[in-house]
Parts: sequence; structure tokens; C-alpha cells
Amino acid sequence: MSTEPLRSAERRHWLGAFAALSAVKAHGQQRPAPISQATLSGDQSSTVERKGAAYVSLERFLRQVQSASVEVNLRQVRRDGENARQGRASLQFQRPDRFRWDSQSPNDQLVLADGESLWIHDRDLEQVTVRPLRSALEGLPTGLLMGSERLLSSFKFEELPEKDGLQWLKASAIERQGLTDHITIAFLQSMPRLMQITDLGGRGMRYEFSAWKVGPVAAAQFRFVMPKGIDLIRMAR
Repeated sequence: MSTEPLRSAERRHWLGAFAALSAVKAHGQQRPAPISQATLSGDQSSTVERKGAAYVSLERFLRQVQSASVEVNLRQVRRDGENARQGRASLQFQRPDRFRWDSQSPNDQLVLADGESLWIHDRDLEQVTVRPLRSALEGLPTGLLMGSERLLSSFKFEELPEKDGLQWLKASAIERQGLTDHITIAFLQSMPRLMQITDLGGRGMRYEFSAWKVGPVAAAQFRFVMPKGIDLIRMAR
């Protein structure tokens, strides 16, 4: 069975989750409008319907966790609600613009942002693609976990009922871009345990986080080393 559908879906959704990084750099000196009482009471212009436990957990995570490592299980989600193919990966990040996404199965792929460039190494294809980080992420669905609190004003949030002992939050971009309809995040003790990015057709990618290690990540982890004998494709954008 070909792994290409999971490969392309994984790359599309997971790169989308990091689009927040380019937004932070492009709007580095801009600050969102503060959350007003009208916002908290559910005014139509609000970005959060009510500041419940899940939203507070998201704020705390963005503010307090500046770098971390985590293990990830991922599944494609079909329109009928059934989970399809499954994969595994590890993630390391350092706000605001460095991350390392290393997929172990079903495809062997490294996606690395070093603050300036985005490197994608398809190990099984023996191919590396590099492009400017900002242009590579523009127009993709904005993520919520690797960026900063400044991005909160770009979303409308809905607190969902607690389920399976987790706090659930639904986020929809105020200015929709691409095919993403919404992002759902579940928290336990202020740490993300699950994220699902759902497209307009009801399909998506589901990420389950485990073994969080909060703290500094070695700088070498965000430095791409070009393998010998591998094709390099440079893209202007």
C-alpha cells in the first residue's frame, strides 16, 4: 500500500500548523488588540466566546513553554469519522521560528526550520528541498502551538465540553486561508494532548502528543546538515 496519501496530507497539515511562525516574523512589532469585556461576553466581534479553562491553558502554554520536545502519533481522519492510516514522529521546537519535525513512519522525512529557511528532506526519495521560511509558510492554515500569544487575535475560539478528562478548544481563523475549516486542541494540565486540523471537506489530520519534555533544545537540532550524494532543490518561495 502506497504511503503517498499520508505523506502529502501530513506535510500539508503539519506545515500549516507552523504557519504561525511566519506570521510572528512578518508582524513582529504589531500587538493584537487586548481582549475586552465585550470579547469575553461573546460579542460578534470577539475572538473568544468565553475565556474558559481550555483557552486559559492555551494562553499559559504559549507564554510559559518556549522550547520543548514531544512524541507524536498521527492519523488521517476521514469524512465518516473513521481514522485511517497511522504514523509516528518526533517534534522539537524553540519559539518563535525554529522546529524539527522528524517523521519515522510510514514515511521517512525531516522538516526543519532554522529561523531563515525551511528544509524538507525526503530520505526515501533521496531529495532535499529548501526555501525561505516566511514565503514557504505564507497562505497555509495558521497553527496555534508553535507561535506566540500575538496570534490569538487572528482566531475565533469556542470552548467545547470536557471529554475523556481533557479540556477542548475549537479555533477558526477570522480570515480563512486555504482549505482549513477549523483546529481542535485538547489540553491536560495546560499541555496539549491532541490537535486535529480539519479541512472544508470534513477530512483532516489528528496529532496525539505524549512524553512532553519542556526545556531548552540543543541548537544543533535546528541546524540542517546536507547529506552527501543527495539532490538539492532550491525554491525562491
